[in-house]
Amino acid sequence: MTPDPALADCLPRLAERHRSGELGDAVYAAAYFLAWQIALHGRRYASRQSKTDPKPEVDAWFPRFVGDGDAALRTALAGAFGCQHFLGVIPNVPVALAAWLRGDWPLTLTTAIPSPAAVLDMQVAGTRPVTVVADYARALKPVLTQANGFAFLVHDLEHAYKFFHDPRSHRAQRRFFGLLREAVRAGRFDAYRRDPVFDDRFDYLMSDMNTHVVHSLRFLGAVLIECLLRREGKGGKEALSAEAEAELVGFLRGLGELWRFPSGAGAALGRLVRGGFGEEEARLIEAAVLAG
Repeated sequence: MTPDPALADCLPRLAERHRSGELGDAVYAAAYFLAWQIALHGRRYASRQSKTDPKPEVDAWFPRFVGDGDAALRTALAGAFGCQHFLGVIPNVPVALAAWLRGDWPLTLTTAIPSPAAVLDMQVAGTRPVTVVADYARALKPVLTQANGFAFLVHDLEHAYKFFHDPRSHRAQRRFFGLLREAVRAGRFDAYRRDPVFDDRFDYLMSDMNTHVVHSLRFLGAVLIECLLRREGKGGKEALSAEAEAELVGFLRGLGELWRFPSGAGAALGRLVRGGFGEEEARLIEAAVLAG
């Protein structure tokens, strides 16, 4: 994007206020989001959810970012996120920010991108990182696969919503990530992680996949099959050899034993990648994860 003088002035001030303790983590992240949103879209940055809601006041925010205290900004920002649509941003993002501002979702602000293993630890502990790139010049450049610091923040908030919005799903995800970490610490994936393609996709599973636990396990099964096929020099649509098939079945059985799955859920785990998998198997696996 073209450098914006107002944003270039505002972001360092917000960062300094945060470093000094004037602004808490949630207020800092929410103000950072809104400053970017206004810089990107000007007066079109937001619209009312209802005609009874107050109109967005584009000219009021930048002075508030440098003058209001944490409590006043928290109230104003939470109010805006509760009654406005933001151009180009899915509704999950302001929902996540509002929940963080209220203290409902215990997100963790980071100023450096955490490693996949660190994100895994956070998710086991019941939180997700939200990364704010404080330096303005750096924030204009791509951050991993995202276009800039704003896009990376939005990406993190989208994942926060997926992690927290449904209590049952949240509990199941925490349990699953705990089981995954247990297997990692036991060295169960070491041989496969020597394959750089598998390692990259496994990092994604650990840190960037907030979905139903059965979908996560099916993804794990798929990347294991791909890894075994690459080892045999085969393409993605070819069949595994009998030896590789036996290795896969044994590996999944071993995971079920490590995770103390009951026999029915352990068998269902094997059928994730061998056919015959249906709704009953999904229920068995979800129940085993939640009980773990």
